[in-house]
Amino acid sequence: MSLIDLPAPLVLASTSRYRRAQLERLGLPFTALASPVDEHSIVADTPRQTVSLRAAFKACAVQEDPAFSEAWIIGADQGVVLSTPGGQAELLGKPGSAEAAVAQLMRLSGRTHELFTALALALPGGRLLEAASAVRVTMRAFSLSEAEVVVAQDETWDCAGAYKIERAGPWLMERIDADDPTSIEGLPMIALGQLLRQAWAGK
Repeated sequence: MSLIDLPAPLVLASTSRYRRAQLERLGLPFTALASPVDEHSIVADTPRQTVSLRAAFKACAVQEDPAFSEAWIIGADQGVVLSTPGGQAELLGKPGSAEAAVAQLMRLSGRTHELFTALALALPGGRLLEAASAVRVTMRAFSLSEAEVVVAQDETWDCAGAYKIERAGPWLMERIDADDPTSIEGLPMIALGQLLRQAWAGK
């Protein structure tokens, strides 16, 4: 028994272990593979637009492969949107190393940032459904040693924001304002469910 009988194979255009684990919760069969898109080459006018474009490009690039032309392809991207002293919005991605993760956390200490996650569902025939989730996270003012412990303990250098909500991340937080808390992990599950049901209804 399944929540929904999809009329086509489902593909997650990501090899992120976090997104795979989230999608597995729905009990739907799917294939996970890396999108050929170089996401760092995609830059738009604003951080939100950049994240949304990256999610769409990831999904559409996989569907260009004849082997997946009839599949439903899920693309997702996430970034931290942080206001700069000049009033501009800066996009922070995955730190990539423990040292960079600690530095990123210290930039967030005592401040509020937005964790913006975009979702795209590419369907056969060139149809594309999109959604997004914005979570406002207020961090308390924490010490460098606390940041170092969280990064070492949770290995957060592959996470935008350098924290994991499902691990010790809440230790550093003061408040979360979210319409879909699951998006913090990388895949907005409420929005994904809505897109899948929308696509199924229009199949």
